[in-house]
Amino acid sequence: MTGLMLDMDDLLSDLHSLKISALSNAARISPQVRGRTIGPGCPRSSPEKHEWIESSNVLSECNRNLEGDTKLAPNLKVTISNRTDGSTPNSRKVDISECKAVSFQMYSQELERKRVKDMKKELERRQARMREADRLRDLQHEERMKKAEAEAARKAQEGEQKLMEAIREQERISREFEEKRKAEIDEENRRLAEVSQQLKRKEEEVRKKHAMFDAIRSSQVNFRKLTDVFTKTLMGIDKEYSVQFNAQKKTVQGLVKSFEQLLHNVNAAREVTQQEVDKAAELCKSMDQTNAEVVEIMNRIQKEIADRLQKEEQQKQQEQQKVAEVAPVPAQDTTDTTQVKPVTQSAAPIQSDPLAAFASQESRAFYREIKTFYEQHQTAVKALLDDPSMKTYRFNCSKVINTPVNTISAVSREHFVDKFNKLDAFLSGQPAKTGDVSVSINGHPLGRTYCMMLMAKKFVGHADSMISSNAPAAFPFAAIIVALWQKYPEFGKFFLAYLHKECPYLVPFFLPQLEGQTQEDYLKSIGYRFTDNVLEKQDQYLKRVTGFARLYAAVVVTNPRRGETAAHPHGLECGWRWLCNILNLSPLPDICATVITEFLQTAGASLWANYGKQFVKVLKVMQEQYLPALNKVDEGGPKARLEGLIAKITAEGKIDRPEGMLSPDFW
Repeated sequence: MTGLMLDMDDLLSDLHSLKISALSNAARISPQVRGRTIGPGCPRSSPEKHEWIESSNVLSECNRNLEGDTKLAPNLKVTISNRTDGSTPNSRKVDISECKAVSFQMYSQELERKRVKDMKKELERRQARMREADRLRDLQHEERMKKAEAEAARKAQEGEQKLMEAIREQERISREFEEKRKAEIDEENRRLAEVSQQLKRKEEEVRKKHAMFDAIRSSQVNFRKLTDVFTKTLMGIDKEYSVQFNAQKKTVQGLVKSFEQLLHNVNAAREVTQQEVDKAAELCKSMDQTNAEVVEIMNRIQKEIADRLQKEEQQKQQEQQKVAEVAPVPAQDTTDTTQVKPVTQSAAPIQSDPLAAFASQESRAFYREIKTFYEQHQTAVKALLDDPSMKTYRFNCSKVINTPVNTISAVSREHFVDKFNKLDAFLSGQPAKTGDVSVSINGHPLGRTYCMMLMAKKFVGHADSMISSNAPAAFPFAAIIVALWQKYPEFGKFFLAYLHKECPYLVPFFLPQLEGQTQEDYLKSIGYRFTDNVLEKQDQYLKRVTGFARLYAAVVVTNPRRGETAAHPHGLECGWRWLCNILNLSPLPDICATVITEFLQTAGASLWANYGKQFVKVLKVMQEQYLPALNKVDEGGPKARLEGLIAKITAEGKIDRPEGMLSPDFW
């Protein structure tokens, strides 16, 4: 459009020039024109017309001459006469150059008119083409719009059809899914109904089993109470009267074995029958009858004793004035470790043995035996410890031992037995896997000794890290220690060696400070530890000693594995000997009260059940003689705990069974 506008401007400019040219030419010839030359009333043949024709002819000639070689045209003079009224015509000379100019100008005007006309035609033609192009473009656009609308309508129709088909397909799938889901729900409901019925039947069976198990447990608790009553009753009877209860003792032993066998069968089968429930109730009834018999015999004995005491009282009153006062003499026998010497508050008697105040002769001999055994094997195994090429072997052995020892617990019988079997198999020489490596104690001539020492040290270490904070944890460790000790006596000696090294009071041996021995070395010898040359606090030391005492007492009272024929390697008799020996020594502050308290809490119930009246006498000695002597040297918390424990035992007449102690049928 811009180009078109520019052409129109040029055209208008040319037309303007043409107008100016025409007016100029008309002005130039107007003097020679008289009257009208065109239009109605114009004279057809007049002189002026003739003259105009002549003038025109002259001009034509001029034009022709101009079309030729204008340079060679002569400079002619043309005379044009004009007659207007029949008079003598006027004449004027016309120069040929003027004709040429006029002719050229007219020719230029004609060309300009032609150019303008052609331009108008071209513009009209172009405008026509543009209008035609616009019309065609509008037609095409309209056609495309119609096609697009038709295509959109078609696609919309197709989309609607597809949508309807998809909706119908979805509805079909939904119906099928609903039908399938309904069938599944019906099937699931039917199955759940069946399962519910089965669960109800199982729940009923389980309820019955639980009821029978509860009945067995109730009978077990009742039977234990009855046996405790029987035991406590006989514990207060003098030996001279115990013969009268022999029949009842045999009866109770038979009842206890029968009840233990019953419990063993129940635990083995994991089932309880009504016959077993009835049998348990019958055993409890028999035990109750036996206690009734004991009560009758006790009543008869008490009557006899009362009569005898009455007679003796009468005799004493008669002889009271004749008897002189005699000072009591303390017992001097040191060879019988099953009897406790009374601890006098007077000065200790002069003894020939300078170490008698620190340990009995028997305890010192036992201590030297264990220490010598340990030192000999420690020297021998040093070759393995110092061999750099065996570093990997030592690490693998340590890993095989540490893994089961660190996970020992009584969480279940299967878990517990698995840990024992792994340790037992390794000590017996069977190879064990640690990662992708197989290791055996036969991998080195000293491997067996090294592994036994390492295992014993690991057990003693758990007394410090675990048992000192968790008393029930002592019994699972003690059970495996006893079982391994029965099969491998050397392991038991190594265990005692490490225990004595950490706590010599469990010998018992109150190690004296040797001549020339530094204070630090002496404290280390009795179990104290130093960190960066700084002595540990007393409460830390006593807490560690607590763990050692608990583990040692647990080993003493733990029953051997069921079905094991070998005797207990370090049983109740060793615990009894330790208790008597430590009470025969002058008490030390803190440490003596700590180890005695923990020992009584862990092993006291078993010692009382086994030693009866003798144990009661030991308790009496502790209350009447040992505690007063302890009060002179100790005023701390451990002494108060021991006093409280003795007072509780005396008041209740019993020592509670320690928490966590494994039952005889556990494994």
